[in-house]
Amino acid sequence: MVFRYLPPEKLEQAKRLHYESKLRSYKRHMLRQKEKNKWYTINKNLQLVRMSNRFGSQRNVLRWSGSETKEHVLKKLEVCIELKEFGHEFITEAIFQNGTRADILDLTEGTVYEILHTETDETCNEKVQRYPREVEVVRIRC
Repeated sequence: MVFRYLPPEKLEQAKRLHYESKLRSYKRHMLRQKEKNKWYTINKNLQLVRMSNRFGSQRNVLRWSGSETKEHVLKKLEVCIELKEFGHEFITEAIFQNGTRADILDLTEGTVYEILHTETDETCNEKVQRYPREVEVVRIRC
C-alpha cells in the first residue's frame, strides 16, 4: 500500500470543499425541519412572547380582561374554537417582548388575530405597527 501526501494547497481545498458540503447538508436539514415539524414553528413563535406568558398553562386557554365587551369575548371564543379544531396552538392576550398585547396569537402559523368591536381601525393600526415583524395580522370584526 502506497500513501501519497497531498500538497498543502490541495489539502486546504479538500478541507474547504468538505466544510461547504457539510454546511449545505445542515442547511437542507434545517429547512426540512422547519417545513415538517410544527413544534419548531411553535417554539420560534413562542420566542416572540414574554417569558411569563409562554408557560403551558397559558396555551389554548381563553382569557379576557374585564373591559372587553361580551361580543368581543364571544368572537374571541369562536376564533379559538376554530383554531383548536384545526389542531393549532394559541395564546390569548399574548404579551410580546416589547409589551404590546394581542388578542390571539396562533403559535402554529405565526398569525395574530385582532378582534375589532369598539376599537377603530386607526387605533388598531397604531397597535399593529408595534407588533413583531415576524407575525401576520388578521383583523376580525364582530
